[in-house]
Amino acid sequence: MHFKKSTIAFITLCIWCLAFGSSLAWQADSEEDVREDQIWQLEIEGNDTFSSIVLKEQIASEAHSFWNKLRFWKRTGHELNITTVRKDVIRLGNFYRRRGFYNVNVDYRVETKGKEWKKKLVFVINENAAIRIGKINFVFQTDSAKADQIRQTRAFQRMQRRLPFQSGERFQQIMIPDVVGQVKDVVRNQGFPYAKVSVESEVDTAGLSADLSIISNTGPKAAISEINVEGMKSISDRYVIRESGLKIGQTYSHDKIQEAQRELFNHHLFQFVTIGIPEQQQDSTLNLQMRVREAPLRTIEASLGFGTSDLVRGQLSWIHRNAFGKGHRFTATGRASFIQQLVSLDYLFPYFYNNKSSIVISPFGEHQLEESFELFTLGLTNSYIYSYNQNLTGTISYEATKNIERSEKRNIDLPDSTNRYDLSSLQFNGYFSQGYGREQLGWVVQPYLELSGFLNIATYKFQKASIDVRRFTRITKSTILATRVQAGGILKASSDSLPRNIRYFLGGTNSVRGWYRQSLGPKQANFRTQVVEGDTVSTFDRYVPVGGRAKFGFNIELRQDLNKLLDGFGISAFLDGGQVWGSVNTLSQRPIQFGAGGGFRYQSPIGPIRIDLGYKLNPSDEDLGIYGDNGSPGFWDKAAIHFSIGQAF
Repeated sequence: MHFKKSTIAFITLCIWCLAFGSSLAWQADSEEDVREDQIWQLEIEGNDTFSSIVLKEQIASEAHSFWNKLRFWKRTGHELNITTVRKDVIRLGNFYRRRGFYNVNVDYRVETKGKEWKKKLVFVINENAAIRIGKINFVFQTDSAKADQIRQTRAFQRMQRRLPFQSGERFQQIMIPDVVGQVKDVVRNQGFPYAKVSVESEVDTAGLSADLSIISNTGPKAAISEINVEGMKSISDRYVIRESGLKIGQTYSHDKIQEAQRELFNHHLFQFVTIGIPEQQQDSTLNLQMRVREAPLRTIEASLGFGTSDLVRGQLSWIHRNAFGKGHRFTATGRASFIQQLVSLDYLFPYFYNNKSSIVISPFGEHQLEESFELFTLGLTNSYIYSYNQNLTGTISYEATKNIERSEKRNIDLPDSTNRYDLSSLQFNGYFSQGYGREQLGWVVQPYLELSGFLNIATYKFQKASIDVRRFTRITKSTILATRVQAGGILKASSDSLPRNIRYFLGGTNSVRGWYRQSLGPKQANFRTQVVEGDTVSTFDRYVPVGGRAKFGFNIELRQDLNKLLDGFGISAFLDGGQVWGSVNTLSQRPIQFGAGGGFRYQSPIGPIRIDLGYKLNPSDEDLGIYGDNGSPGFWDKAAIHFSIGQAF
């Protein structure tokens, strides 16, 4: 009885839905006679120079999208308006003329697509020949000596080669502001703070050519005679000027002013910085005005994160700025996760030799708990940091540590082996980034060299070198190809058995994602001892990674944002690979292993929240936990899930 009632209810619901849909369809059909003409399709013909995608962004008319066409009950919002279409003809013509096509012709036609209200709108473009640049003359309204000085600089010659205006190229009026800005920057960087630049053109519309004069009214050449500082309370104006890198008597340079502003903005004492030229008589002397806003002298910062490897991680820092009234910074930091616990003190001297160099003294204590070892460390790091510019930074550090390492024996029922050792090493780090800001594009290169045994107070002596090279390429507005290659080796080690925290490991959320943290590479089988009927029996427990002295890894990741569908969301597909070897002489003994997969991204205010699923393409028996005849691996033995905040690299 219950089944019968359910069946009747289901059939009734289907009939009701069918009737409702038919009603909507009938209503839609009945309204066709009175429906306004809709732009069902929009095309552009004759556009040889610019793509249809670019041109459609310049006009107001828009056709129904694929998804809108499926909404048969609501097909409005894309009405064909002839007045708008005629304005679009003007818009397209202006777009072409500003880009050198003076004789362009734009027209349109409207075609009917099946039903009377479905219209196909076609813009027809006849580009014709473009106006080409003939002669380019740079005019400097100053004495000949200064004009020749500007022309002979590398900056001017480089700008001249890269300028959008070149002989034989299209004369694009839309590029005039860009040209004016580039020339003005070069002139101002040669000491002319009041330089003004204009572009004059002689256009021959019949001959389709244009001769250009780029005129620079340089004004007087000036040197800095006075720097006024506003907004400082806790430290002297002299300190602010010193940190900016500007000096009295220095020839004016627009780039140097911007660099000084950037240096101060990156300084821990300042929240806001501007450097400008106030109203004054235009002569060979120049007064500058600095306006700064101080950061709070003392702050507490806290952060919390989540990840597959360390589960939960948190950090708490207390920062004291302007320590002892010298502009120094003292920081006490505590960091904790299920893998690492760290307490450190940092004392920063922000000015050493010049405003680009600094020294940091950092005593610390650390506890690290990995699957294959446990480490207790007390140490001191002294670092000299030199920031050449916003793209290039180098660091030289000396680190001395006392360490206690505990590692699990092959028989896990026996006590862990303990290794006490000292390290004394000189470390060299480099960082080059072609781009900067939140969206990283271009090359990123990070070399590293460590010389252990410095001052002959180390238990182990070795040389450790590695390099990490990354490339970020924008393929489309919503797609980025990210690639990385990393390699490293430990050479001339004084001992055959190095502590595990010195060795290389691969695998994890920021490495080869088919494997979990540090699980790619050489492993040892660990056993558990049991007494069965009076006999001692050893049974396999698990494989434990042991690391190695050489590594190679790569990542290829395609990142696609989905902002048009879901704001802030994105997806990715990746191929990772790598291997760890016992030494640089045994590279042929272990093949490169690969992991592939994909994931989801969400651009949150704290950074990209990331979920990745990696799959091992060529796992070894050790990777799958197979020992002897035991083990029947399934899908999840070959897969690894990673959750984290931030990109993989």
